[in-house]
Amino acid sequence: MVEQDFSQMISETVKRLNENTRRIRVLEQSFERLEDRISKVEESVLAKLNELKLEFDKICIKMNSILEKIKFLEDETIRINKELEKKANKAELKEFENFIELINPITSKFVTLDQVERIVEERIPKKAKIE
Repeated sequence: MVEQDFSQMISETVKRLNENTRRIRVLEQSFERLEDRISKVEESVLAKLNELKLEFDKICIKMNSILEKIKFLEDETIRINKELEKKANKAELKEFENFIELINPITSKFVTLDQVERIVEERIPKKAKIE
């Protein structure tokens, strides 16, 4: 009977040992799958980070280009403003236009020397008579 009990104990121990071994194997497989998933996630994250870095670099290059263009436009605006300061303003142009109209022979009426002499001769006798 002791032998039978001993045999049962050994059988039960072997059975438990086999069950524990099976559980350990299942846990190891689960752990390996988990490690694989984590590894794939890490690779994916690193790939995305590299893509983001490349996109960020492209954006930086474009921003630098835009900043250069803005600087160029600012310089051109300053240059144009300096040029405009040298040009005549509206009031000066109007004054110049009035001066041109004043001396324009087409629209102005000029008198000749003969006409002035005749007018003077006509007016002087009339004034002398009045006085």
